[in-house]
Amino acid sequence: MARSQSKMIRAAMVVDDPNMVAWLPYLNFLRFLKRNFYPRTDLRRLLQVGLIRWIALSDAQKRLFEPERILARVARRQRNKRRRRLLRRARHGQKGRGAVRRPIYDSRPKPRRRKPK
Repeated sequence: MARSQSKMIRAAMVVDDPNMVAWLPYLNFLRFLKRNFYPRTDLRRLLQVGLIRWIALSDAQKRLFEPERILARVARRQRNKRRRRLLRRARHGQKGRGAVRRPIYDSRPKPRRRKPK
């Protein structure tokens, strides 16, 4: 028996690839069901279950599967990843996190101590 659908539909679970977004929200919903809940189900069974679940969704939940919303989420996720990567790089400076090595200090002779008499 298949797992029951969770109450909350996560935006990241809908579609990751912008090339896979369909113009009809129902097709995006079927892809979401197939990927997350019924991966081994044939097409006929998926259409039977998908229609029942699609009718049970509220209008706000159905709007999650509109192509504009999906593409906006994908763009927002890429923007946030890029921003996080830049912040992480800026935290350690331009050259990285290693200590600055100054070769002038390596060539100096060690100071000599006078021996006590």
